[in-house]
Amino acid sequence: MNRVVRLCLAGTLVLAVLGIPALSLGPETAGAQACVPGAGPPSNPYPGSTAAASGFESATLDGFGVSTSGTGTASVSTAISHSGNCSAVLHTTTAPGSLARMTVGLKPGATEAYADGWFNIAAEGGAGNNVPYFRFFSGGVRVLDVFRQNVSHELMLRTSSPEGFMYTTLRREVPGDSWHRLIMHVVPNGPATEVQIWWDGRSVYAGTVSVPAMTVDTVQLGSEHDQQMADIYVDDVIVSSGTGSPVPVPGPLPAPKGEPSAPPNDLRVDNHSLVLAAGTVYRRGRPLRMG
Repeated sequence: MNRVVRLCLAGTLVLAVLGIPALSLGPETAGAQACVPGAGPPSNPYPGSTAAASGFESATLDGFGVSTSGTGTASVSTAISHSGNCSAVLHTTTAPGSLARMTVGLKPGATEAYADGWFNIAAEGGAGNNVPYFRFFSGGVRVLDVFRQNVSHELMLRTSSPEGFMYTTLRREVPGDSWHRLIMHVVPNGPATEVQIWWDGRSVYAGTVSVPAMTVDTVQLGSEHDQQMADIYVDDVIVSSGTGSPVPVPGPLPAPKGEPSAPPNDLRVDNHSLVLAAGTVYRRGRPLRMG
């Protein structure tokens, strides 16, 4: 036994000398000293009430409901970040019972909601599954969401209806290990629900969908079922909701508040202006994808 311990220690020393990092069981987590608490949360430019706003520089997941099980973990990490030094990371594996999610409760009876965040997918699962971004729920039922399909790496909008699921391709290829911004504006109204989606500062979808809900009550980040393997880094998240008269869809992205050049509100991407796109319907009918 002592010989095994000595060999392990020797191996660790060799890795250190060679500059090779030791193997880890998951993403690096943050210490309070590594983050920048004075940075404060990102400014909310959206109508309604702020349900959540965090750049995770507090080194905590305060403001979010956190649920994990099995090998799943939800933590603050210093490994990579969009702004500041820290981000949230949701880590799940293919092990049975592996779950990690963050949820945000919306204003009761919300008839409009915005969800804004930066995402970096550092690891994904296998074929037939996906990595979730934002998911909207009403009464415990998922009514619409955006995800990145494993293997093909398509960015997809999925909506639920009594007839089944409808899938709409928003982008054909989303690279991993890079930061991308997703903003969703949802106005629930049953078969006349309006949705607008911006990806990396450009409008990629604006239209009417049918969902079985007149209000939304929860926005979720992370896995919905077990074995939905992924390492999802998230930063500069803003979720807002309201019960007043909704902003028309399609419409412009609300102007940033405060300093326009601040990273959470920076929409300058490849020097392109905002472009509307209706998206491409993938298929209607029975669910084609897990998750």
